[in-house]
Amino acid sequence: MPYSSKNLLLKFVPAFFTVLMFSNYKVYSSQPKTDSVQTNYFKEIKTYSDPFVSAMRRGYVKIYSLPEKDFVRKTDSARALLLNVVKKYSTLLKPDFIKEQLIQIDYYFDKLLADYPANFTGYTGRSLTDAPLIAARLQKHLPDLNNPALLNEVMFRNYVHSFFTYELVAELARPAYRTLDHQTLQAELNIINKLITNKKCRNFWQYDYVYDDITNNGIKNIDKLYLAFKKTCTDTAYLRRVNALYRYEYKRRQGHLIKTYKTVGPYQLDIHLFLPDSLPKSGKRPVMVYFHAGDWREGKPDWYFDDCKAWARKGWVACAVEYRTFSREGTLPFDAVKDARSAVRWLRQHAAEFAIDTGRIVANGYDAGGQLALACAMADKFDEKTDDLRFSAAPNLVMVISGIYDLTSTDEAWIMRYFKDKNALRNISPLYLVKKGLPPVLVIHGRKDAESDYVIARHFATQMKDIGNHISFHPVDDATHLLWLDTKSSGEMEKVQQDFLRKFGY
Repeated sequence: MPYSSKNLLLKFVPAFFTVLMFSNYKVYSSQPKTDSVQTNYFKEIKTYSDPFVSAMRRGYVKIYSLPEKDFVRKTDSARALLLNVVKKYSTLLKPDFIKEQLIQIDYYFDKLLADYPANFTGYTGRSLTDAPLIAARLQKHLPDLNNPALLNEVMFRNYVHSFFTYELVAELARPAYRTLDHQTLQAELNIINKLITNKKCRNFWQYDYVYDDITNNGIKNIDKLYLAFKKTCTDTAYLRRVNALYRYEYKRRQGHLIKTYKTVGPYQLDIHLFLPDSLPKSGKRPVMVYFHAGDWREGKPDWYFDDCKAWARKGWVACAVEYRTFSREGTLPFDAVKDARSAVRWLRQHAAEFAIDTGRIVANGYDAGGQLALACAMADKFDEKTDDLRFSAAPNLVMVISGIYDLTSTDEAWIMRYFKDKNALRNISPLYLVKKGLPPVLVIHGRKDAESDYVIARHFATQMKDIGNHISFHPVDDATHLLWLDTKSSGEMEKVQQDFLRKFGY
C-alpha cells in the first residue's frame, strides 16, 4: 500500500544532499590523484553541508517561519559556502563533475525556496500575499523546464515537484476546479501544458503525475484524464507503464460489491464490501471497516482490498471506505470525518441485507484513517445533513496504527494553508475529544514515528485510561510512521490485533 505524496508535502526533508554528492564518487574517480582530490572535495563539502542540513532538520518550523528576506538570506549563506568549495576545486576536478555539483547545489537550494510560501503559511497560520525575492529566483528556472537533459538529474526533478506545488496554490483557487474530481491532477496537468512546450519534457511530466495519481488516488473517475494522456503522450515506454498500472488497478476493483453509501454534491462515495462465502450459525457476521491512510490529502480504499479479502475468508464482512480527500475533491479533514461517520451509519442501516452483527463493528485505520476511525466514535458534532441520526456512527471497537491525534500540530501544517482556526480543528482531533463511555481502543505506534509524534499518541492513551475508557497501547520499538509497511513488525502487529479482538469475543 503506497503512501508518499510528492505534491502536497510540507515538512522539511533534507533531500540527502550530502549523500547524493558522495554518490558521484565512483562515477568520476578514474585515477589515484583524482581520488585524492575528490575525497578532499567531499570532506570540505560535508563540513559546510552537514551543519546546514542538521539545522534545517531540527528547526524546520522555526526556519520556515522566518520572514522571506531572512529565509532567503539564510539559504543563500549556506549556498555561498558550498559554491566557494566548488570554485576552489573547479580547476582540479573534471569539468563534467563540477557541472554536476553546480546543478545539485542550485536546485537543492531553489527547491527550499519553492517550498517556502506553503511552509510559511502552514507553520505560522499567516497568509503570504507576496514573496517577490523567491518569485524572481524561481522565474530564472522557467527555461529549464524545457531542457530534456535535466530530466536525469534527481535534484532538478525534486525542484520541479516543489515548483509545481508552488504554482498549484494559485491554480487550484480558480472556481473551475470546485466540482471536479481529481482536482489536483487536473491542475497539475494544466500547469504542465502551460509551462512546458518541449515534447520530451511534457511527456515525462505528464507521465510522472498521471502515474502518481493513479498510484495514490486510484482510477475512479479518472478515465477522461487517462484517455487524454494516452492521446497526447508519444513516449511508448510511458504509455506502456501507465496502461499496465491502469489495467492492474481496474482488475483489483472487480469481484466484490461496490455500493454508494452517500452522495454529496457531484460526488458519489463508495464502500467496497467483501463478503464471506457462508453465514455463521448465528446468522450474523462481525464487520471490519478500513479507513485508508494519506493524511486526508490522498489515498484510496484499494490499498486495503487484500486485507478485506483475508477477513472475508475468516467469516467477516470486510469493507474499505472511500472518503473525500484534498487531492480529489479539494476538501479538508472535516468532510472526511462526516464521510467516515456516514459510512458506519450506512452499515448499520443495511445490516439485514449483509447479515451484519451491529454489535460487532470494528473501525480500523492507519495514519489519517486512524483519526477517522476514532472520529466515528468521538467527533459527534460532525454529521452529514442527509444522515439518519437514528443510527449510531460509533463502532464497537477501534484499532489504530500510526494514528494522528492532534490536527493542530505542526505535523499537519498543510491544513493551515487553507483553514486557520486551530480551535475548530480540535473538534476533530482525538486528543481533545476524550470522554467517558467510548468504545475500547487499540493504539499501535512506532517509537520513532517522525510524522505523527509518539509522545502525542502516548498522551492520548494516558488520557483515555485516566478517564476510565478501555485502551490498549502498544509501542513498537525502532518503528517509524509507515509501520504498516514494515515487514519486521507485521507479525507483531497482527498478533496484537488478534489478541485485542479475542479479548472482546471476536
